[in-house]
Amino acid sequence: MFFYLNPNILPQIRLINSATIGPPYIHKKRKSDEYILYIIRKGSMHLIENGEKYTLKEGDFFILDPSYIHEGYKASYCEYYYIHFKHSQISKIEKALEYSINQKILDTRNDYLQSDSFSYDIYKKEKLLIPKKYNFSNYNSFITINCLLNEAIEQNKNQIENYKILCSCKVLEALIETARSFVFTEIENLSSGVPKSYKKIQELLKYLNAEYANKITSSTIEEQFSCNFDYINRVFKKFTQKTIFTYLNTVRIDHAKELISTTSLKLSEVGARVGFSDEYYFSKVFKKYTGIPPTIYARGILKK
Repeated sequence: MFFYLNPNILPQIRLINSATIGPPYIHKKRKSDEYILYIIRKGSMHLIENGEKYTLKEGDFFILDPSYIHEGYKASYCEYYYIHFKHSQISKIEKALEYSINQKILDTRNDYLQSDSFSYDIYKKEKLLIPKKYNFSNYNSFITINCLLNEAIEQNKNQIENYKILCSCKVLEALIETARSFVFTEIENLSSGVPKSYKKIQELLKYLNAEYANKITSSTIEEQFSCNFDYINRVFKKFTQKTIFTYLNTVRIDHAKELISTTSLKLSEVGARVGFSDEYYFSKVFKKYTGIPPTIYARGILKK
């Protein structure tokens, strides 16, 4: 089971804290009108929801659905966080659609690596994929979640201006960290079923986004990724609909537009900072990708 949550909207937190329980305590039978999130720090918790038994252990993330009755079925020692929340845009993924979730994860990661980080458009299609039950196999992610929830709890206690908003921000950050950890784990688990070429393209996209300002040639890429450039270029275009250097130039021009908009650097300096050592070539590529020379683009910024 999975949930889709719109991260542009903050969750509304009613209760958040940590707790410790032990025998003979067992969770009471109830049907909540809100989502309840448990993250297990130590020990175990035993719950039944909608007739299905769950044993939650250290490192587990688990969301109780307000659509169903839940109750405890066994006493045990447990240290855990609990968060009672509502969200105006959260939906369940039906079981019939779960079979396609792996491909959706791969496609989403690919889309993000190609997204325009300088545009507002990304906000329109933001969705957070959250598993109902997940174990933080990555200990660093688990520690990060603990720190974020501790901060959220402190914000919720201080009761000064906007304390609930700050609490909600920390919880949302924890949900995003959980979603990222889940996606990373799933991609690792899918390694045997995912072509090596896909994984190489993912790494190449990260490389181009990070190293765009440096000199990158076909030989550089062959050496960096131990591959034949012509082959990797064909595979790259298949996944992204762009050649490697078309994508690289898109990244470089986007960063150039940012520098022109936010600094007083000369155009030759802008070009050099985004990977173009030749000012004339920079101007030529800029016009090809934007429709206007960088000088005209800069004048337009000044008029604004």
